[in-house]
Amino acid sequence: MKKKYQIITVIVLSCLVIGFFLSIYITVEEKIPPNAVVVITVEDKRYHSIHFDYSCVAGKTAKTTTLEKALQAGYKPDPHCRELGYFRGNRLFLFHYLLSKIGFSMNSRWDKNGNWLW
Repeated sequence: MKKKYQIITVIVLSCLVIGFFLSIYITVEEKIPPNAVVVITVEDKRYHSIHFDYSCVAGKTAKTTTLEKALQAGYKPDPHCRELGYFRGNRLFLFHYLLSKIGFSMNSRWDKNGNWLW
């Protein structure tokens, strides 16, 4: 009976170690949260990162809102901000991603209130 538990323990620990090393090769890209603060331009119906280039909003009416409200109002992402990767979050290893889901703090582009952390 003792040998049976030893074999089960070795199998479970081996699966955990293999799973850990596989999770290093699997990455998850962080998505922009719905409560992220964005800048919208009324004239062209686009939303921008708060770290936009001045040329994107020059001569336009700019307001701040959340991403969720901007999408509901029909705003589209600014192509220039998208090209620069402003709306992409950090890439996390799978085990980092899982740890963040259970409450551990991981490096992120946005905080829990939707503020940009750069």
